[in-house]
Amino acid sequence: MTLNNAALDEAQRTPEKFSILESIGGPQFIVAQLFTIAATVLGVYLAGYVGFQRTLEYDRYVKAQQQSDLLTAVYAELKDNVARVNEFAGRIDPSGAESVGEWPRLRLFVWNAAGQTTSAFDIPPVALSGMQALYDEVGETLGNPRAREWFKTSSNFFSSDRMRMKETLLRNVRNAETLLLPALQQAAAASGDLITKYRQVAP
Repeated sequence: MTLNNAALDEAQRTPEKFSILESIGGPQFIVAQLFTIAATVLGVYLAGYVGFQRTLEYDRYVKAQQQSDLLTAVYAELKDNVARVNEFAGRIDPSGAESVGEWPRLRLFVWNAAGQTTSAFDIPPVALSGMQALYDEVGETLGNPRAREWFKTSSNFFSSDRMRMKETLLRNVRNAETLLLPALQQAAAASGDLITKYRQVAP
């Protein structure tokens, strides 16, 4: 009889109930999983961010290098053209007594090439607009068909025209030497500093 009672008590006993948290490992397990997920997401984000920063720095380095190359080439070409024009202007004798010799030809390969792309806007605005004005005026002055007639005779009849031409050329030379060339040189130096900076921080 005692055995029957014990069996009956066992059958009537309410089964233990386990919570969902306990069934999956308890609160500690949930917290650990959350930390694992957060660490994974943070790691992926940081890796992507570092990669993005490196790509951005490399793009900036390439841009600075291209800008430096352009500014250096434009500077060299302008300096050469200014020297040619200055030398020619020095040979102009308003009286017409001396021959001017060979007329200079402006070299505009770099200038024209830059004008076909957005690279032209890497040139400082003051230099860009100034060079456009200089090349337009000097080119028009040297390409004026009537101007050559002024030097085919030693007559004083064209002395004022010769003087005006000489003053125009020298004015552009002075403008280039005092404003345009220094602006280009300064911009090229700034680009060079950026290149040095990016090289120093490169991995």
